[in-house]
Amino acid sequence: MATIKATIFFEKCYWVGIFERTDQEGYAVARHIFGAEPSDTEIHEFVLNHYHELKFGDLQEVNIQIQRMNPKRVQREVRREMAKLKETAKPSTLAQDYMREEIEKKKKERKSTSSVEKQARKDQQFQLKQQKRKAKHQGH
Repeated sequence: MATIKATIFFEKCYWVGIFERTDQEGYAVARHIFGAEPSDTEIHEFVLNHYHELKFGDLQEVNIQIQRMNPKRVQREVRREMAKLKETAKPSTLAQDYMREEIEKKKKERKSTSSVEKQARKDQQFQLKQQKRKAKHQGH
């Protein structure tokens, strides 16, 4: 069984959608920028037609613990959570942490590849410099 949760909120000057997917394999998050405020029908159409185009990050393992609770207490907690969601309209902290980790991974990858390229460029320049020096002294 897979669970998909979509949270649409206004960030700076764009409307952004955070799509959270939880299934047997783990937990993954994707982000999509809508631009103008999407209507309910536009969101529904996006999920139907473009959901497969979303690029979810790496899967994370999620441990779900099921505890039996009093049904009335559960109702109250759900009502509080829904009220809190309406006030903040922000994605869950789990999704925020996940996105932050993905950004850090990409940053590290970019840094390592750029440092390797920089070192290769330096080596190439050094070799060129050595060849020029040898060419100057070749006739003597």
